[in-house]
Amino acid sequence: MSILASKGCIKCETPCPEDWLLYGRKCYYFSEEPRDWNTGRQYCHTHEAALAVIQSQKELEFMFKFTRREPWIGLRRVGDDFHWVNGDPFDPDTFTISGMGECVFVEPTRLVSTECLATRPWVCSKMAYT
Repeated sequence: MSILASKGCIKCETPCPEDWLLYGRKCYYFSEEPRDWNTGRQYCHTHEAALAVIQSQKELEFMFKFTRREPWIGLRRVGDDFHWVNGDPFDPDTFTISGMGECVFVEPTRLVSTECLATRPWVCSKMAYT
């Protein structure tokens, strides 16, 4: 038995992979290198995550605090409406989006849509380990 286990540690593994940030019950990865929206989405997928889906004003405020480089998130225009990468429809009463593009990124104070082929960092999210 390890020392940690003898002190009552039942599950000692960290809730997020290395280089990911824990907020609430989710882990976030903020990339450094700029790529297009689809490349960011593929990177997240290969790490068992998705481009970030923002589910509350509080989560959006967290994103604003950590978005120095204006990353892609998991929101894309399909026809006239925006949809999250997890399939949920976007509720325009929750957040507003500036711009006329197809793919969405986070500026320090707002969400903006632009062309998906533009290159910028991205942010992945997934549920923390339980």
